[in-house]
Amino acid sequence: MIDLLSFSLCLFAFNGFALAKFNHFKDVFKKRPTELQRKQFLAIAWISILLSLVLCVETQSGYGALLFCGLMSLSVLIITIFYNLLTGFVKVFSVLNVVLIAVSGLFLALNYH
Repeated sequence: MIDLLSFSLCLFAFNGFALAKFNHFKDVFKKRPTELQRKQFLAIAWISILLSLVLCVETQSGYGALLFCGLMSLSVLIITIFYNLLTGFVKVFSVLNVVLIAVSGLFLALNYH
């Protein structure tokens, strides 16, 4: 379950990095982001990617960095497909990703002894 949380955080981060770009934000929301929105997306994305890295390294020790590289590659591939082919579904995808983060984080917190 912790690997699912790490993957979801990585996916959330790259979605945030994409939404911080003017063109991607405009494709999804039909308007340009303000400078404050752009900075907020970048800050949340960096926090999320670093949290994913910490979770991978903490739980998998030696293989954590390798797992993190794999999760980043898969996340970038999924985000690329969504922003190039399925732009209309980015909002739904983002909501589902946030729900997945919340559920896996809650499950992990409840099962942590």
